[in-house]
Amino acid sequence: MLDDALTYGGGAFSLIAVGVWLWLARRAFPSFESFVKGFDDELRLGASPEERARTARWHQIRQAAVALTAVGALCLSIGLAIPD
Repeated sequence: MLDDALTYGGGAFSLIAVGVWLWLARRAFPSFESFVKGFDDELRLGASPEERARTARWHQIRQAAVALTAVGALCLSIGLAIPD
């Protein structure tokens, strides 16, 4: 029972994480031009405070996606390691 909960819970977290990663990829680079332009000023030295705040928000969302991925992988590995 515990192994099923962890396995299916990990699978659910993994699916949510994949959705968040896909959403981030779509929002971050809607076109190839914006993808290339994103590498022009990596440090954003000339960015306004509003742009820096927006970048910080995206960084927090990326951290949440990484955390969801880690939780999903951990739950799946524990759930699959517990013998039936």
